[in-house]
Amino acid sequence: MDKRYGEEGKYGIGGGGLVSAESQRNLEIAEDLCRQGKPTDAVPYLTLAMKDRNNFDAEIQMAYLSPELSFSVEVLESAEKRARMLLKTRLGSNCFDDSGPCVGRFFDSTLLITRPYMRILQALVRFYFSTQRYDKGARTAIEILRLSPRDPLNQRWWLAPLLIRTNRPADALFFCQQWIHSQFTNIDNTNSAFRPPSGNEPLSPEMYDAGKAECAMVHNAALAAFHVWGGESALAQQLLGLAARSNPAIFARVLGRRAQPSEGKFVAHTTYNGAEEAHDYLWIAQDLWMVPEVWDWVNASPGVTSMILKCCSRPECQAQEGSATEFKRCAACQQVVYCGQSCQKADWKSHKSDCAKQVERNKIVKDVWKRKPTSAQVFVQDGGAVRLVS
Repeated sequence: MDKRYGEEGKYGIGGGGLVSAESQRNLEIAEDLCRQGKPTDAVPYLTLAMKDRNNFDAEIQMAYLSPELSFSVEVLESAEKRARMLLKTRLGSNCFDDSGPCVGRFFDSTLLITRPYMRILQALVRFYFSTQRYDKGARTAIEILRLSPRDPLNQRWWLAPLLIRTNRPADALFFCQQWIHSQFTNIDNTNSAFRPPSGNEPLSPEMYDAGKAECAMVHNAALAAFHVWGGESALAQQLLGLAARSNPAIFARVLGRRAQPSEGKFVAHTTYNGAEEAHDYLWIAQDLWMVPEVWDWVNASPGVTSMILKCCSRPECQAQEGSATEFKRCAACQQVVYCGQSCQKADWKSHKSDCAKQVERNKIVKDVWKRKPTSAQVFVQDGGAVRLVS
């Protein structure tokens, strides 16, 4: 998110007083150039911004622009050490202690000074993943969740796959069970202290039928349960079915043997458990599902195949997919599928209005996520009349 539209836009990076005005201005120019697809033009401004050694966000941006991933890791690890020392100086030597006053509040609006440090850790997780340093990535994600258990930086997306990659499926299953449980009970069970998984018993009917679990968490839980209990276990089978229900697009691409995304988007997800979430999850974890014994387990599940094989969206057509991802989505709204161009053309007149509305909704959601004014019309009541204000 553009920091100029949040609390740091009001008070300054890290709540103000951390970075000089000139350094912050150069960073903003560089970030704008990157958004415009001009990263080369951004480098001189980042170089100027980095003259202020407290502008850690400039170092993060430079790390993302570097073609050498090992150099990016070095930049971020150096920034992490200096940012950690700065926080100890500003907040007290015990600010990273579990018994101190800050742990659990990192990244909160009441502790803005911690945000640059947390963004460094967030970037490190991504670069550790990209350089296959999975153990370091897992430890860093765990540290982020220790400092900020509510997970505003979405590290739960990364942690379970990283744990599975480092041969810790039991820890991955426990972590996912905690998050799934917290979704249905509104209790914060998301701490990063690992214990054995809560048995092989199936989920309660209330939890299983709710059908609102985060797709990433239930997919990770199913995969971890497969590695811990085996594919025939009741819990693994149940979680597999719940995963298929949460976001059919994920298993559709897995069983369709589609290429794994080469890069994550991690922008505003316009639909809960929608296409953007499927893309980002597959970027992180698709190869874990393509392991032959795992793929065979998913492919052999009637519950999965019944969820992912779609019917043509043209009401007059009864065609159904014979294999995953056989039909193509509407490129604009991504909400409907057609068996061929003839059905898509025949249905366009009735679909056109809904398609345009969905595209506009997606744009509004992304604008809100960026804290930018939306293009939606706003009306107010002025006396007895209704007046358009935007």
